[in-house]
Amino acid sequence: GLELLNPGRRLADGQGGNVTAVVIGYNCDEAVKDAIAYGADKVYVMDNEVYDHYTTEAYTAAFVQLVEKDCPTTVLLGASNLGRDLGPRLAGRLRTGLTADCTALDLDEATGNVAWTRPAFGGNLMATILCPNHPPPIGTCRPGVFKKIEPDYNRTVEVVKDDYAFPAADIRVKLLETIL
Repeated sequence: GLELLNPGRRLADGQGGNVTAVVIGYNCDEAVKDAIAYGADKVYVMDNEVYDHYTTEAYTAAFVQLVEKDCPTTVLLGASNLGRDLGPRLAGRLRTGLTADCTALDLDEATGNVAWTRPAFGGNLMATILCPNHPPPIGTCRPGVFKKIEPDYNRTVEVVKDDYAFPAADIRVKLLETIL
């Protein structure tokens, strides 16, 4: 996620917007500090015990709440195992497009839309995808493709705490044990 603040900055500057980070978790003060240090202009935080471990239902509901409040122009997610699970669910709930495993992001000069570039046909061809009709477009970006900016832990930005907590009783998948 911290890597995505760099291309997020480029896109926001090109569209005249801001870079907003979303931090969902439990006891996540350090993640909030990192998001600010690595370039977020604003941070939305949902800090609740129900988000201690990732679950598709809880994180999707939380993220949808934030998107509906903030109305972003673009949503970037890491193409980690969690991002690859969350991205399609978000796109379905928000009725928008999802471009998976992006390796480059740019702005289409003619329309101002995000141009998502990803490998196609077994990696032999690069495809550029636009999603102009159903905002916000969502993209998952491969880890390590974008470099993190130099952190500045002296930055201060607006941090918005959201009290929405997905009902724990509605989580259908329970984490029973973590083995390291």
